[in-house]
Formats: sequence, structure tokens, C-alpha cells
Amino acid sequence: MDKRIKWLRISYWTAALVDFFIAVSVLIPERMGVAGYVYPMGLISAVAFSWGVMLLFADREPLQRSWVLAPTILVVALLGMVALHAGLTGLISMFRALSMLCLAIIVLTILVFGYAGARQPQGT
Repeated sequence: MDKRIKWLRISYWTAALVDFFIAVSVLIPERMGVAGYVYPMGLISAVAFSWGVMLLFADREPLQRSWVLAPTILVVALLGMVALHAGLTGLISMFRALSMLCLAIIVLTILVFGYAGARQPQGT
């Protein structure tokens, strides 16, 4: 298998699995540190689930749809910043915020590697 396709697939599936995890997690209020379900939690769940499905569709034609990783990189970076902000403002524990930020950095590394690799000519 072409190395570029391998890393694109790893990128797509990593981001999709994290999206599906987020989609389920935000529907469990205790997991998010709130007492009960609130409407924005349902909104983010729908968006995260949809984004995960889009990434799985991108995996069907990895090189042709590698552009999908560009906005995904932006989303993951913003999610990391939101986690850090929530920790700094005391909405969640700093330990939890830094854990989420580290996860975002790991996922970002995979996504950037896959996206950059897709831009390289075959065989390099």
C-alpha cells in the first residue's frame, strides 16, 4: 500500500474515532462536568458525529479527499484551545484540560503528518 494512503487512512480513522467518542461523551452530562443535559451538548454531538462520518467517506478515496484534513486540523486545534481555556477559567480541572490538550496535540500530529504526506509526490 502507498505510504501516503496508509497515513491518510490512519488520520481519517483516528479523527473519526475521536469524533464519535466526543459525540457520545457530550450526551453524558456528568462526563462533561455539568449537572444536566443542555441544548449545546446536543448540537456538538450532532456536529461531531457528522464530522466523523465525513472522515469515513474521505477514507473511501483517500488521496482525492485529503483536503478534508485541512478543516479537520483547524477543528482539532480549536478543540484543544477550548479545553485549555476551560481549564484556565476553572470550568474544568486543569489536569483534565491538559489531558484533553495533549490528546488534541497527538491527534493534530497524526493529521498534519497525513495531510503533509498526501501532498508529497508518490514514492517520496
